[in-house]
Amino acid sequence: MQQNPDYQDIVLVGGGHSHAIVLQMWAMNPLPGVRLTLVSPDVQTAYSGMLPGLVAGHYQLDETHIDLVRLCRAAGARFIRARARRIDPVSRRISLEGRPELEYDLVSLDIGAGPARNLPGAQRAVPVKPINRFHHFWQQLQQRVLKSREHIRIGVVGGGAGGCELAMAIAWSLEEQIYTGRVEVHLVHGGAHLPDGYPLLARRLVAGELRRLGVTVHRNWRVQAVTDEGLVSDDDRTLALDEIALCTNAGAHPWLADCGLALDERGFVRVDENLRAEGFDNVFAAGDTASFVPSPLPKAGVYAVRQGPVLFHNLRAAVTERPLRAFRPQRDFLSLLSCGDRRAVASRNGLALAGGSLWRWKDHIDRAFMRRFAELPVDMDRDGGRQLFRRRPEAVRERGGAALSQMRCNGCGAKVGAEILQRALQQLPRQQSQFLLRGAGDDAAVMELPPGQLLVQSSDQLRAPIDDPWIFGRLATLHALSDLFAMHARPVTAQLLATLPVAAPELVQRDLQQLLDGAIYELNRHDCALGGGHTAEGAEMQLGLTVNGLADAGQLLEKTGAQVGDQLILTKPLGIGAVLAAEGAGAAHPRWVEHALATMLTSNAGAADVFGRYGTHALTDVTGFGLLGHLLEMLAGPPACGASLVAEELPLVEGAADCVEAGWLSSLHPQNARFYDRVQNPRAWQPLPHWALLADPQTCGGLLAAVPSDRAGDCLRELHRVGCTDATIIGSVTEITGDQPITLQRAGEQSRPVPRAENAEPVRA
Repeated sequence: MQQNPDYQDIVLVGGGHSHAIVLQMWAMNPLPGVRLTLVSPDVQTAYSGMLPGLVAGHYQLDETHIDLVRLCRAAGARFIRARARRIDPVSRRISLEGRPELEYDLVSLDIGAGPARNLPGAQRAVPVKPINRFHHFWQQLQQRVLKSREHIRIGVVGGGAGGCELAMAIAWSLEEQIYTGRVEVHLVHGGAHLPDGYPLLARRLVAGELRRLGVTVHRNWRVQAVTDEGLVSDDDRTLALDEIALCTNAGAHPWLADCGLALDERGFVRVDENLRAEGFDNVFAAGDTASFVPSPLPKAGVYAVRQGPVLFHNLRAAVTERPLRAFRPQRDFLSLLSCGDRRAVASRNGLALAGGSLWRWKDHIDRAFMRRFAELPVDMDRDGGRQLFRRRPEAVRERGGAALSQMRCNGCGAKVGAEILQRALQQLPRQQSQFLLRGAGDDAAVMELPPGQLLVQSSDQLRAPIDDPWIFGRLATLHALSDLFAMHARPVTAQLLATLPVAAPELVQRDLQQLLDGAIYELNRHDCALGGGHTAEGAEMQLGLTVNGLADAGQLLEKTGAQVGDQLILTKPLGIGAVLAAEGAGAAHPRWVEHALATMLTSNAGAADVFGRYGTHALTDVTGFGLLGHLLEMLAGPPACGASLVAEELPLVEGAADCVEAGWLSSLHPQNARFYDRVQNPRAWQPLPHWALLADPQTCGGLLAAVPSDRAGDCLRELHRVGCTDATIIGSVTEITGDQPITLQRAGEQSRPVPRAENAEPVRA
């Protein structure tokens, strides 16, 4: 069945509070015909309201962060991990660091604020934002305090609510060291009222909490500069400090100045009451990024959260030509200020109270807010909830400039249009090849083979495991090239088959350009030229490549030929299939996905070169059949051999063991499980996650090599030197015994065949 096409691209730049609300609301009510994309350099975004509790030790890091990868999946939105460097509102393009530009129809900016740069010497201090950087600093500082006996003076600059909360959280966390005099905590504020902007009664209560926690307060102390010794005031006073945290007004990100947008005096984007950037109907901004022109607002999370629903409505209204909604900021709201040790000060309408019950109230509110994102259901279908819709609003289709038929024809009619293809090809990176005589402009590619060289050819195809077409283009290309590396051949040319989801022509062109750019990025890295290919429309994004390589007859390595006594070296960890299965259901920690992607994007070219220099007897790549299936191919001979594997030596990607424990395994795992019948003694491994992951299919997996034992140690060290840091000797090649050639061991066991346990079955989560 065909998927319904999309007509418009809305891109959210930044994972701030407002955008998190938009994604959460979109998950519950998606707009048919619109594709939503989040661009963020981080896979998690911090909820600022819980930062003091994180510093004080009341929360773990994950409790205070929103999982953007899972949130996008729940919303049916694409997640592109990248750092924005500029937007061009005229050409409707977003410049991204280290990758091609991204086009949009409508864009929203919620990138937060950058570190303060207007204070001389500010680089010697650590700004509270971005929070992930500050959290790393705080962890290191805690370890320094606990492990050393030195006297440490900590300063917090900024007398707003955030500065007061941070100083009290630090003081509570280091209460024992403050009591013994080993640590001092100083709060420095340029004004007389602290916290700034609060009524008298609230200020008195906060002052009492600061005294109780041992925080030294410096009022009317305007910081002029930060030095290696501490702080200097505007009247030449000095305050000696060892570590300084800045909780002052942060500045706008500098790249906003190059976008042609109207900015305020501090560099933030000026927006009207509809949160739309002045002068541009297709640019919105919210949160700290926005400067609310109708009435200036402080940079506070409460406003960002309350702008979320308005932004959600207005983004949808803008593409469907409906009336926009005005944001009406609430002038008086309840403020709950955290006071370190599970106490809080509540303030509203000039009244204020302090106590433990107020902190519990705040904790309840904060946790309920975070549950809005963590408990969203995730559809394992990669299109999220969009497949439920059969019709698209006419306004969206018309604004997209597309008049797509209800049913697209197959055959040649399913090809991507020539104009779309030509526009995409024109913007791709240049390529050169001494072997390719005719390439993408002709009906077929023509190669000239050097004398004495063998042509090595392989084909592979992948469905998109992620929603980012540029990253997918890189993954599919590396996956295909790996077959050449496993034979120690040098890639020279490639042809590809690309399938794009049915969509408006503009969206198809954008996806195709990103996909091809990612493929060419990896082809260029390996001196391999794209000679041509074919494009088509289909239900989902797919990319297949036929890659051609050259090799001398004497340099080729084969997957068979292992000899008894060889050491088995695996260059990449296992578990990619399990992590991707968990990610598809929204059950994977974003850090696991991050590690899996980094593993997949590591080329096998360097490892293949190393194996070629160390007399490797057999070499293969570990992909769809899993380690067990590909190892059995290697052992098939001639001569046929056996193998002994050691569980503790088997490297696993981060989170793979957790995925197995929770029952998340690839859909291909049951087919690979037939290889368990070739294992002699599964009982020792069955309680371990390594057992299930023996059959885990790998996308862009590592190389498995049988290396002579006297050269294995040097080979392993060279692999580590060239960047294969996970490369490990996982076992050895042995004589074969019967029809079960693989023996499983635990560390310290003697290497010998062990009879298979009766009725042993593979564990399948």
